[in-house]
Amino acid sequence: MTEEQELALITSRVDEIRAGLDSNFTEEQLQRPLSRRIAHALIASVTAATAAKLTALSARVERLEAGGVKYCGTWQRALEYGKGSAVTANGALWVALRDTAEGEQPGKVVDAWQLAAKGGKPMQRTPEETRSV
Repeated sequence: MTEEQELALITSRVDEIRAGLDSNFTEEQLQRPLSRRIAHALIASVTAATAAKLTALSARVERLEAGGVKYCGTWQRALEYGKGSAVTANGALWVALRDTAEGEQPGKVVDAWQLAAKGGKPMQRTPEETRSV
């Protein structure tokens, strides 16, 4: 049995368990200790839900790692940048949240760029320091 078939089987079993658990219980039934079967059903439900989430997350991580981070140098207004591109602008590092059009400047178009690393204040040298360099 493949992983996908196993996951589909677990998911269908979870749906059956949920349907049974969602049925109306009397107050007396709710006060009884959990049966071994219900405890196993709850564990199966949690396991199946976790397996489904892990499968989706694993696929997402693989896609992200395949693309990697693409550093594109200093931002230039005449260029378009793809989602995930990293550029420097005004001394800071910015990452494109979506594909950008020409002229969409980091820091100015808030839905296009995310600040990744804030730049520090530029160092200003005094006249004495510039003579010694």
